[in-house]
Amino acid sequence: MESSVEVVDKAPKESKRLSENVIWLLMYVLSIIHGLMVIVPGMLSSCIVEMKEEFGLTDKEFGLFGSVNGFGSFLGSLAFTLVIEKISHKCLISTMLLINCACHFAFFFKMPYPMLLGSRFICGFVCVFCFIYFPMWVEKFAMKKWVNFMQTFVQVSNTIGHIFGYFVYLILGGHNWKYGFLLESLSISSLVFVMLLIPFKYYDKNYVNPDYVQEVSSNNSDPSEEKEIKELKETKETPKEEEVKETIMNDIICNLPYMLICLYRGNRLFIFVAINFWYSDYLQNSLLEKNPSVIFWSYSITMVFASLIGNILGGVVINKIGGTKSRHSYVAMGVLQFLCVLFGLYAPFTDSVMMFTLLMSLYILINSASGIITISASFAVMPKTLTGTATGIYSLMVNLIAFLPAPYAYAFIKSIVGEGKYIMVVLMLYGLFGCFEIMAADIYMRTKKIFLYSQELKSAAIKS
Repeated sequence: MESSVEVVDKAPKESKRLSENVIWLLMYVLSIIHGLMVIVPGMLSSCIVEMKEEFGLTDKEFGLFGSVNGFGSFLGSLAFTLVIEKISHKCLISTMLLINCACHFAFFFKMPYPMLLGSRFICGFVCVFCFIYFPMWVEKFAMKKWVNFMQTFVQVSNTIGHIFGYFVYLILGGHNWKYGFLLESLSISSLVFVMLLIPFKYYDKNYVNPDYVQEVSSNNSDPSEEKEIKELKETKETPKEEEVKETIMNDIICNLPYMLICLYRGNRLFIFVAINFWYSDYLQNSLLEKNPSVIFWSYSITMVFASLIGNILGGVVINKIGGTKSRHSYVAMGVLQFLCVLFGLYAPFTDSVMMFTLLMSLYILINSASGIITISASFAVMPKTLTGTATGIYSLMVNLIAFLPAPYAYAFIKSIVGEGKYIMVVLMLYGLFGCFEIMAADIYMRTKKIFLYSQELKSAAIKS
């Protein structure tokens, strides 16, 4: 029988020995799952009319499917921060994925409306664990030279999965939408089985085998063994709770530019989510377009292709204005937001599907470009040590002011103004508030000369 010292010597070395092939395999599995998880949201966006008819739902009742899902995501993001360091990542994510799959059967078997709402709530709660964890996993396990590729691959898979959900609706036909729920459940379940075959250490580098700890603890012949175990189980010392709270309050909550950026991003995403969720309904009920293939291509060009091109445009603009720390960042965001609102305001006044698609594509394209600049600029006004905490606070805010209310808000506005075209006008007018938020942040930062402009101010002082 091996001595306890030998066990200690082997375990740490083994825990660090990670195969790049396994990391690549797991990356592809997680990316595919990331895409498959949004098949159902894509289906919900595409077969609104058919589902409302089959279940006898009003616009508000259907809108609740999206809002209750957002509420579940909000609570899930809170729960994630509480349990992520206390539970095995492999077990946690696998369990959440299987719960998500099980909930889809409520729609497949056409259960009563309250159960359908419960299903969407639980899906929102469990899915957010995966949406937060997957990018975190890439940052932790990706090889340095491939980290950007892996992050992009994971994020793009989500967009592809959403459009695939729309495509499934086109293939199956409007009244066979329920098989899309079955497709997502079965495909994800099979990939979870692959995940279960991959060792724990590929999910959490801090994972310590309980059997190993128990075996070494039973042999206390050498104090160095206890020190070895302690190093495996403990993470780096954290600051005092009072200091952490004070830092978060001063540098995030009381950081007016950052909070204005969060509100602006919430403004953008609120409009994007509302349009994305009700796009098919608008084409069918406001523009009277009934051809599924026309709806599919209109949606693809507007919500997918234009969004991807917008991301590229945003990167070009960042380079042109001198990087994310340029004092022109906020001006660029404000101008882009104003331009996209102009295109969006004109879109409801056309009865042509082709013209509507073109105008909304321009809106999404410019809006996405502005969003890319916003993401970079938001980190520029934030101390690097608080990036993780600031991102968490942003996620909570966006869930509250965008993902949660947007689907139901569209239906609520529709019940007041009646015509879908006027809803678009209301949404675009709300988008103007985003311009004011960015202008306010820019004026405040120029006045106080903080964070974003500090590097430029130092350079100017040196030159003078």
